[in-house]
Amino acid sequence: MATVHQTPSPAASGLLLRPSSSSSSSANPATLVPYNRALLVGGARGGARRLRHRRGGGAAAAGRRGWWSPAARAVLDVDGAAGAALTAVNASLQRRDDPPPPKVASLNDIISERGACGVGFIANLKNEPSFKIIRDALTALGCMEHRGGCGADNDSGDGAGLMSAIPWDLYNNWASKQGLPSLDSSKTGVGMIFLPKNEQFMEEAKSVITKIFAEEGLEVLGWRPVPVNTAVVGYYAKETMPNIQQVFVKVAKEDSSDDIERELYICRKLIERAAKAAEWKDELYFCSLSSRTVVYKGMLRSEVLGQFYLDLQNDLYKSSFAIYHRRYSTNTSPRWPLAQPMRLLGHNGEINTIQGNLNWMQSREATIQSPVWRGRENEIRPFGDSKASDSANLDSAAELLLRSGRSPAEALMILVPEAYKNHPTLMIKYPEVVDFYDYYKGQMEAWDGPALLLFSDGKTVGACLDRNGLRPARYWRTVDDFVYVASEVGVLPMDESKVIMKGRLGPGMMITVDLQSGELYALYYDNVSSIH
Repeated sequence: MATVHQTPSPAASGLLLRPSSSSSSSANPATLVPYNRALLVGGARGGARRLRHRRGGGAAAAGRRGWWSPAARAVLDVDGAAGAALTAVNASLQRRDDPPPPKVASLNDIISERGACGVGFIANLKNEPSFKIIRDALTALGCMEHRGGCGADNDSGDGAGLMSAIPWDLYNNWASKQGLPSLDSSKTGVGMIFLPKNEQFMEEAKSVITKIFAEEGLEVLGWRPVPVNTAVVGYYAKETMPNIQQVFVKVAKEDSSDDIERELYICRKLIERAAKAAEWKDELYFCSLSSRTVVYKGMLRSEVLGQFYLDLQNDLYKSSFAIYHRRYSTNTSPRWPLAQPMRLLGHNGEINTIQGNLNWMQSREATIQSPVWRGRENEIRPFGDSKASDSANLDSAAELLLRSGRSPAEALMILVPEAYKNHPTLMIKYPEVVDFYDYYKGQMEAWDGPALLLFSDGKTVGACLDRNGLRPARYWRTVDDFVYVASEVGVLPMDESKVIMKGRLGPGMMITVDLQSGELYALYYDNVSSIH
């Protein structure tokens, strides 16, 4: 969705205006004069950007839609000397031999332009991994091609990706072919890494990664070039396509699964810090580094993600859940690392408070402490990146809370709270929820959307909608214990007779699947329930 900024003041506006006649009234406001076949929208600092015309626009259509409303106040009456000067400018423009310019675009049409990512997840309540989940996720993702952006070559997508549980059968099959021992899923972390294209830089980056792991007491078991089909990659995406490899590391010194995840998080932060002095610093990126989840993504169209990553076509790739995402880039230009899902989240929408959120995160960096970090807080800073997208920074904040001991649901409630003030049901039935929000509002400012967020740490899969509720999300559960969430219906063929529950998320609502207990939790407007 395009961000709408406050309209500049008349004095600061760079618009060409037609002066109103003495007989004009509020029903006939001044109209914008087309200039050089484009509408120029100026700002207080003198900057301007061109907006393309839309067919069927024009002053008449604009008037019918009330484009003089407060949301698009850009048409002004001009009298006196300023009006006479503008009349002379308009007359000189009309005397030119150029063909008449097209009609001015309606600001209502421009402001009403919308774009939204396509997201969804599939989860099995019995936590039974299968290739069917991956296949269905790719099918659903392919049905969301219309939700993503595409380059001028018609092949380079804004981004598409899939997060799943680690397919140990697939990776153990690779390990056996390499003469490696079977991977211990309880002690092994898998890193999905974008490495520099240049072979020398790639080897330097791998050397830094191996060195940091060794210093942290982790053993690198092997590097696996991820098999890909570059023939389906668009021209522009191929120009910046990284070397894609996986690293397998043994974490022997930690016993708890959460401690292993925390150690891998620290290692990634240390690697990112060590890479800052390198020439290839902007070409190294961890899609994921975890003992539970792995992310396959890229600057691709959703239809070709499964064709590009050959792993996703292998029936040994089995998972009990999958989160899929098709990106529509708004605030940033498409890049391979900015494809989603991120390491924890898949985000449909925008964070319109991003600058304030980043400032607050930076201001608290020096004071954030937790016993779980064992005095290593300095090594995991910074917690945000102004060069990254709003989604990437929200993911970074959520990951920090998660690795500090919060559950995914808690982390998202802290970051993206619902509209709890004066909520009649919460105030009466669940005052402890109000207390939760009141307590954390002093520690974390809301990351305001619009935002539909899908998330997973490998143990829980869920989705939540921010308090604005401006992103669609449908969910349904089937009799064979599958739960589906998608930003639209119809992404998968479904036997309706098997659907035992369905609905949509409203503002502030959340739905989560506990993969370990097999429970489905839904947070509604008027009740919090556990659905078995």
